[in-house]
Amino acid sequence: MTMAGHDRTGLRKVRIYGVLLALLGIMMFPFYTMVASTFKPEQEIFSTPATLVPDEFTAEAYLTVWTQTDVLLWVGNSFLISISTVVLTLLLAIPAAYSCARNEFVGKRTFLLSVLVVQMFAPVVLIVGLFDVMVSLRLYNTYLAVIIPAAAFTLPFNIWMLYGYFKTIPLELEESARIGGASQFQILWKIILPLAKPALVASITYTFLYAWNRLLFVLTFLTDDAKFNIPRGVFSMVGALQADWRMMLTVSVIGIVPILILFAFLEEYIVAGMTSGAVKE
Repeated sequence: MTMAGHDRTGLRKVRIYGVLLALLGIMMFPFYTMVASTFKPEQEIFSTPATLVPDEFTAEAYLTVWTQTDVLLWVGNSFLISISTVVLTLLLAIPAAYSCARNEFVGKRTFLLSVLVVQMFAPVVLIVGLFDVMVSLRLYNTYLAVIIPAAAFTLPFNIWMLYGYFKTIPLELEESARIGGASQFQILWKIILPLAKPALVASITYTFLYAWNRLLFVLTFLTDDAKFNIPRGVFSMVGALQADWRMMLTVSVIGIVPILILFAFLEEYIVAGMTSGAVKE
């Protein structure tokens, strides 16, 4: 390659990285301002003009949140609700997706499309009906009142993603195992699910994030303070006349940390599952 060719290639890379850095900066700016505000004195948060970097760096907000709120309890409840939602969703989505991927039956396409339609309804549209159901079933003010609706709303996406991934696994693998005497459950547990690991991780991550960030269900179905999750804990800081914005931002930052750690460890599987588990038939 000539010197001019090297220059053009280098200039092209500079432009690409420049655009990527600009996009990353735009996307991360709200998160940066949120984190930076938690290290400012309260009066500086509302100062004009606003400061990008704290003039006076202080961790007072974190100390206050730690000593004066139930942030650890909220984090624990968020984990309980999110993990339970993931387990319930996978217990229902895996058999449904596997059955549709490996069997032909009357109404299969209608079933899959019907499942997809459920995804189109916003939870707030159905919240009144769900409230009546939870009260009738005596689940009101229990964790199940939050876990069951969250699983129901994540189930369509998970069925379609796992269905698409299961179809990419060669049928010959199952036939060989069946000839060797493996039962249907053993085939699913020992062959299909290990091969579908990227899709399962993507499914777990999507469901976990959905349940972790739910406010509507907790706000509607839980009244006991001891059962609040992170979003409900933040909402409880909104008073009738004012809101403690610095405390709210601090709890929000604490609530994001577990999600960042989860994504950092599972990023490779999440990308593989999202791209390979295409919703195609």
